Amino acid sequence: MSKPYPPELSELADAAIKAAPLLPASKSFLQAVDWSRLSAPKIAELFEALDGAKRKPPPWLLGDLIRAGHSVDDNRLERLPLPARLLNRLNAEEITPKEMDSLKITSRDVAGREIDDGALALALVKGLKAAALPDEALQLALTNWRKTPQLVRQVHEQLARAELAAVKLRLLSWSTTQPFAEDLAPAFAAQGFDADVTQANFGEVIPELLRPAEENYDAYILLFDLEGFHPHDWRLDSEANINMLKDRLETLASALASFAENTGRPLFINTLPPAPAPALGFIDRRHTDGTTANIKQINRSLSQLAAEHSQIILIDSFIAMASLPPVQWSDPKLWFYGRIPYAPEASRALAADFARAWRADKKGPAKVLAIDLDNTMWGGVFGEDGVHGLQVGDDFPGNAFKAMQNEFLRLKNQGMLLTILSKNDPAAISVFGDHPGMKLKEDDFVGHRINWTPKPQNIRELAAELNVGLDSFIFLDDSPHEREAMRALAPEVFTPELPDDPAQRPSWLRTLSNTWPLRLTAEDAKRSSMYLADQKARQLKTSAASFEDYLAGLEQKLLIEEVSETTLPRVAQMHIRTNQFNLTTRRYDESDIRAMMEDRKGHLVVLGRASDKFGDHGVVICATVAIDAEQADLKTLLMSCRVIGREVETAFLGALLQRLQSMGVSEVKASYIPTVKNVIVKDFYKQHGFAEAEIIGDETVWLWRSEESDIPSSIYVTSQWADEENS
Repeated sequence: MSKPYPPELSELADAAIKAAPLLPASKSFLQAVDWSRLSAPKIAELFEALDGAKRKPPPWLLGDLIRAGHSVDDNRLERLPLPARLLNRLNAEEITPKEMDSLKITSRDVAGREIDDGALALALVKGLKAAALPDEALQLALTNWRKTPQLVRQVHEQLARAELAAVKLRLLSWSTTQPFAEDLAPAFAAQGFDADVTQANFGEVIPELLRPAEENYDAYILLFDLEGFHPHDWRLDSEANINMLKDRLETLASALASFAENTGRPLFINTLPPAPAPALGFIDRRHTDGTTANIKQINRSLSQLAAEHSQIILIDSFIAMASLPPVQWSDPKLWFYGRIPYAPEASRALAADFARAWRADKKGPAKVLAIDLDNTMWGGVFGEDGVHGLQVGDDFPGNAFKAMQNEFLRLKNQGMLLTILSKNDPAAISVFGDHPGMKLKEDDFVGHRINWTPKPQNIRELAAELNVGLDSFIFLDDSPHEREAMRALAPEVFTPELPDDPAQRPSWLRTLSNTWPLRLTAEDAKRSSMYLADQKARQLKTSAASFEDYLAGLEQKLLIEEVSETTLPRVAQMHIRTNQFNLTTRRYDESDIRAMMEDRKGHLVVLGRASDKFGDHGVVICATVAIDAEQADLKTLLMSCRVIGREVETAFLGALLQRLQSMGVSEVKASYIPTVKNVIVKDFYKQHGFAEAEIIGDETVWLWRSEESDIPSSIYVTSQWADEENS
């Protein structure tokens, strides 16, 4: 509680309390009161005055009281959002152990939400800390740091103790970087990373790209701005200015190509935002001197560079700052005072998207979308309205639900798996075939749970069925009760707040950054059909008389080839995402793998495409091998979980050893490095003729010698090298 009002101000506060029944006429008086300086009895007087006049306290007044530290009777809070109701419970003088258990569940629910009211977010963080819920306070602060940056100061101790993955960043720019460098730390922390940021010397972008710092950074960030890169000289004519811009872009392109070749580290660059003030008015977009025209040319060049060099990852500044009005993108006073290119709000928005892109580069986007049915997939309730009473079609609100289904199809085409998670009559699945307005069909889903079992239990079963982790899921449900249950009982699942208005949902879904891919591969578009083929194979396994009959009935084929530029993104993607069948879990990125591909004498990088009678599974297995004369080191061997246990791995390893033997290799070294998730391959090399050589810490080293061991093979998989296919 703040320091109480002095007597003369207390009289004014008393007058405001007595005038409360005159709402809304007394609203301005009540909003002027600092409720934190009044005692609980005074607040009781306020409610007595309102109750005596049979007036309900408005939500804004209840919110003011709760933010001021007072606890209000729960019966008065029905119109307040959950974060405000949580703060009200935290304000209580005493919390029983039973209430504390419930409070923890609600706190975990609220901690991952974005809260527009900065004062409420700040009070909640303080309340959670006071209630000995520091983890929830930290999560809430990091979730809402962008809109309310002072939250970070409230949790600096918890942040210092948090176990975050370390990342070393090098920040470059033609302008001042210090404010942006400070923003990167909380932005990366919100994504689970502890960012150690060092700044290059002012304006030395090109020299730094041509001669990178000797220290081994995990990633480089180039903060791009127009005035720093290309200040327009109005003493020059149009042709001279456009030539100057072309020269600068060519210099940047050469420097970036050199950087990509020499470092192999990812480089994140933001595009330029649109110009809020045009230089040439109506013709600014088409005239060579126009600011908009220059920005368009620069962004087009950056996009081309990103297409040519996989290490270059573009951050779309317009998307990053879309929620801010253009006047908040830059601050002229900051620019003229210290060459600071972006205003604080825009700087935080850009930092947040740089951090999201780094997370996507390391972990990839979410893999599975688990979708509720009633009032989420369609409007209405199947059990009450029947198939033809459901709202999905060409009229509102059915057209909004149909548009949302189209967004689900978009995500499916980007490689995300669609599943259904609904408390409903199992017959609800018939809607996808019987309702004429449905955009989605039953075979668009790789799995579903339509029953009355709690959804957290159902989603765990789906995760096991698809062989993915719970942290791969996004759960969409219109019910706040189901969302809270999922956050409480399956916190690994990402459960966002679905907008209440169906019309807002399609565009909202596009803002979920954990659905954004950094790159797309051919396998991404086919992933859903691959999983459906896998389901058919598992159904065959269930009906087969024996496991051997099952394998024989699959009619499996394996095509093996060296990795090319076309297949490189998929192989790099596998190195980032694969956890279970991954012998070493070495996270090689595209630049690492490309370097091996280019060293044809010293390395062999191969992949395998699997298919069976149910369909094409695409690229499911790959390996990288270092070769030194008669010896080889199998650096990585990893395979998609979809085909584990079908002897594809045996056929692939046998073909790889045979190819190495034809190249003069007689001894192959391979390692197993244990992780939490790869225990299933602990004895893989032992089972395939390798002998244990030594143990170095956690790493077990295995050896295969041609004169001592046979080459493994499988009678259930027909394997062939692509370069021998037509010979």
